[in-house]
Amino acid sequence: MIDQILNIINILKWLGGFLTLMFGSLVVILIIKMQIIDRWFKTAGNFLLTSDFPKRQLNKSWQKILLRLNKNDEANLRLALIEADNLFDDLLKQMRLPGESMADRLKYIDSSQIPNIDAIWQAHKLRNQIVHNSEYSVTRNEIEFGVKAYEKALKELEFMD
Repeated sequence: MIDQILNIINILKWLGGFLTLMFGSLVVILIIKMQIIDRWFKTAGNFLLTSDFPKRQLNKSWQKILLRLNKNDEANLRLALIEADNLFDDLLKQMRLPGESMADRLKYIDSSQIPNIDAIWQAHKLRNQIVHNSEYSVTRNEIEFGVKAYEKALKELEFMD
């Protein structure tokens, strides 16, 4: 009697495991077929737009960056790029992109989400050069290119006007 009950329990365990694997596989196939993850990444950029407050704050922060960019001293130019990079990274974090660094988070973005992702990578690498090597010589054009790359991406994602 006890052996029969144990056999039934073992059969139910195996059946439960099999059904779990089967339905889990069906869920994964459904996610892939419906491109749910891709749609999530495309719409995640718009989550801040549910309120005007974050957009206004972003526009204010961006105006400060542009003021720095308009100054002719190298320190303000460098800070403009660093602040633009930080602002963009903060948005990536709010979008809940995984990673410990901005570079890690950028790996989850492709040109279908941000068309100028290559320019963002260049700007981020320039920012790293500036931050990690204070002697690194940088031109105004390089800084402007980087800041404009972030600005274009922010506008494409509709975080800014």
